[in-house]
This record gives sequence, structure tokens and C-alpha cells, in this order.
Amino acid sequence: MKNWLALIVAVLFIFVLPTFGETTGNDVLDRCQTALRLYDNNAAPAGEHMDAGWCSGWVQGTLELTKLHNEWTDFVKEKSTLLHFCVPTSGVPVIQAIRVVVKYLKEHPEQLHEDGMGLTVAALKKSFPCK
Repeated sequence: MKNWLALIVAVLFIFVLPTFGETTGNDVLDRCQTALRLYDNNAAPAGEHMDAGWCSGWVQGTLELTKLHNEWTDFVKEKSTLLHFCVPTSGVPVIQAIRVVVKYLKEHPEQLHEDGMGLTVAALKKSFPCK
């Protein structure tokens, strides 16, 4: 029984290991285009659902992180521009934010090798600047 458990853990580790690498703009663009295909067509091959979910989580996480960052900087009266963008108080649907990110990445193919989180924030900062 222990051998089977060890084998299962090893196989899962092998499949999960690549996700610990650096996420580039290419990764974000590929996965978020998949999310848009799934949303727009309401169907996608089974293998693409994971990428679509990854993109939704990535973008939602960025929105939530920035919301927290903005609240913290407002509290301490310190205005940092690293993560500072301002979505409307009513919020932004994740699918809209995904469209913003995909549009930005398509318009800046020369940056796709760069850090995916930095590019995601740059896309959202461009579309939702603070006043």
C-alpha cells in the first residue's frame, strides 16, 4: 500500500513541478486566450478547462492583491506605484479584466518573455489608472 501511495505522490509531483517555474507573458497569454475561448464559445476541449481556471485565478488574484495593496497604502498615506491601479468601486468582472490583459499582451509581443505578473499588472494599470 505504501508503494502505491509513494507512486501516486511521485506522479502528481512530476505533473505539478512545471507550475513552479517562472510564469511569463507567453504563459499568461496562452492560458487567458483559452479562458476567453471557453467563455465566448461556452465550450472547450476538456484539457483546456484547467488553463481557463488558472487564468481566472491569476487575474482575480491580481485584482484582489491590488485591492489589498491600495487599502494598505491608503491607511498609511503612502502612495506606491508598483501595484497601484484603481478599479471602479463597483468592481470589474474577471472576464473583463482577462480581456484587458489579453489585449495588452497582444499589443506588446516584444514583452511576452518577461514576468507574467508584471505584465498582468501593467495591463490593468493601463486600463484602470488611479486619478
